[in-house]
Amino acid sequence: MDSLAALALATEKPKRSLLERAPQNRNDYIVSRKMIKHIVWMSFFQCIVLFTVLFAGEFFIPEPLEALQYDKKDGFVYPGRLYNWDGSELYKKYEANGASRHMTFVFNTFVFMQIFNMIASRKIHDEKNIFSGLFTNMMFCFLWVVICAGQFFITQYGGIMFVVAN
Repeated sequence: MDSLAALALATEKPKRSLLERAPQNRNDYIVSRKMIKHIVWMSFFQCIVLFTVLFAGEFFIPEPLEALQYDKKDGFVYPGRLYNWDGSELYKKYEANGASRHMTFVFNTFVFMQIFNMIASRKIHDEKNIFSGLFTNMMFCFLWVVICAGQFFITQYGGIMFVVAN
């Protein structure tokens, strides 16, 4: 995923505004303060979302199969964590490969947040609209589709190899 995202970002054409900026000082850092700010905020955002899905997912992730529901009256996914907060065992292995639907949801959330990060990484100078010019680079769009298709095939057909539940 990171290799394809880096390849997609490397194919971005330079913008006209790049030539209108003041030149960089040769002693400036490669990673600027703005880039550090973006990295920290995106990391913070992703951690909050992923920890919410990981530790509270059994309260909002729907589960259509009644046998796999955590609480039969609510209809939500069974937690994929091995232990509860008090240390008692929590996870029950329902499928042959031991895959948890909850952890597969966490995995999908992580991957699609990284795809969004790939789109957001195109704009590093505090531009407000990260989607502007998104479809001007066909290689970027192609690799974006390849990553999404790869994720689909991993979650749908990679059960035993990737320990995911479809």
